[in-house]
Amino acid sequence: FNFSHRYINNVKYIDSFGFTNDEVVYVFNSVQKLDEEQSLNKNINEFDSSIQNFKVIDGKPQCKSNGVYREITEFGDGLRSYISIICSLYACQNGYLFIDEIDNGIYYEHFDRLWEIILTLSKEMNCQVFATTHSKEMLESFARVAKKLEEQDVSYTTLVRNKSNELKAITRDYEMLMDSMEDGREVR
Repeated sequence: FNFSHRYINNVKYIDSFGFTNDEVVYVFNSVQKLDEEQSLNKNINEFDSSIQNFKVIDGKPQCKSNGVYREITEFGDGLRSYISIICSLYACQNGYLFIDEIDNGIYYEHFDRLWEIILTLSKEMNCQVFATTHSKEMLESFARVAKKLEEQDVSYTTLVRNKSNELKAITRDYEMLMDSMEDGREVR
């Protein structure tokens, strides 16, 4: 998937390498415009309890930990990805967010919270989210959180090749996804 226009007003694409510092700063502007810094900081603190605050200082995204601001690159790819996704949801108000390999850099213990944020914030922002993954754990988390939030306006699509080697899409709505998960069928 090649997306050369990352800055279409309310459409964002996060590739499997994640956002650069400049891209994080760009989507963080939307958080500021909507006065949602406090909500962002709360979500970041749930990801890493040592982080008290997120700011852009001298054009660089930074997190305050133990009273000191440090660039987010010092915290690892998971935090940058987490912040990028959350800020992008605000930036995609009334639009679309595409996330390639959503689980890259994020530890499995944070999957449920990330899906909670995506499912609730995307609804608030009227943002349709498309995410890819190869992670069975990420898919199980998606199903678990959708069920917990009683969010039935979700679907899951698998790309497969038929006997003729043609690429086909199999889409499961909420009910079919839940049935597959409860029966223990593979959903990758």
